[in-house]
Amino acid sequence: MSNEGAEFLERQGATDPDFSALDCISATFGITAAWLGHDPSVLGDHWGYHRRTDTVDTEWPVEHLGIQRRTPEEILHDWYGLAADHVHHADSRRAEEYIRARLLEGHPVIAWVDTFHVPHSSFHRQQHHSHRIVIRPGDGNDEERAGSLRIVDRYQGSLFDGFMESSTLFTAMSSDALGEARRGDPDWRNRTVVVKAGPLESGEAEKAAHKETRKETQQERFRSAVARNAHSAAGADLVTACADELRATPDAFTSLSPVGTIEVSAWFGELASQRALNARFLRAAAETCALPSLHDRAADAEALSRRWEMTRNYFFLRFRKGSVAVRRIGDLIAETATLETEWNAKLRESLAGSGPQSADRTLSGPDPLSPPGVAL
Repeated sequence: MSNEGAEFLERQGATDPDFSALDCISATFGITAAWLGHDPSVLGDHWGYHRRTDTVDTEWPVEHLGIQRRTPEEILHDWYGLAADHVHHADSRRAEEYIRARLLEGHPVIAWVDTFHVPHSSFHRQQHHSHRIVIRPGDGNDEERAGSLRIVDRYQGSLFDGFMESSTLFTAMSSDALGEARRGDPDWRNRTVVVKAGPLESGEAEKAAHKETRKETQQERFRSAVARNAHSAAGADLVTACADELRATPDAFTSLSPVGTIEVSAWFGELASQRALNARFLRAAAETCALPSLHDRAADAEALSRRWEMTRNYFFLRFRKGSVAVRRIGDLIAETATLETEWNAKLRESLAGSGPQSADRTLSGPDPLSPPGVAL
């Protein structure tokens, strides 16, 4: 893995200097949490499916399903008491004034940018995409570069730690394309987030003085979080229903608008990212709770992440090939939903400590990129 951006965290004494993610939202919140001295693995403390209640237009059945039960802000507040200050600035000048003021205070700033204007992005001067990066405070080791700001990007598709011209950054932040992002999104132009330590709640200061108590509390928190997610991960039936719809009427789903293609591809990609974060969270739980079997469940989560990512690639490359390809995508979704049901059952067995011997083995399944009967 590239170490771009890791030096930024190492100098802060972060608990996980190699943190990166398959989506830019988790990447930015993860490294800002690490900057504040907290373990970003807790961002994997949620999984499961639910029906979306918003009224955005959809083209494929999977778009009706939500996978985010809690936002990164909610998770970081729940675990560490962190607060996120979202600001939508009136224009780029005010955004720049705000950002520079926060940097002088020592706070990293999360900002939305259009990748078309971001030099380190593979989409630079090619495509418009909403993306998030972190603008980091300087330190005594940084060489001064007039007219530039230091950027950290820990999204695995565009790892970067370096300088960006201020004019370029604020052009990227104010691009009109950010006002025309994904369906249901707000206007992302000139938006920032600053994550800060929140005030201690009543009694928390006293608890912090008792190290053993805190350790026991962390063990219980991890155990209860894993149990809660494993039991609430219902919703696999909703995913299977989506797969059934694709397989029953594949001809109805052989074409998508450009926006629809982005939405469906993003759905698979966000699932892949979430399972990778789940794996990181389960490894932390295994260490904290001294439950070695959770390392196997983390490996399962990584395998599921790879399956969702490969299904995304298959979708992107093949869904226009006709009903056979659409039906195969439905098969892949159903197969992975079954594996996720098994994964959650094994998680419950790991916590109970009395599961069958098979619970210590990792999941396996057919390679989604080599589907039977479909030529690649």
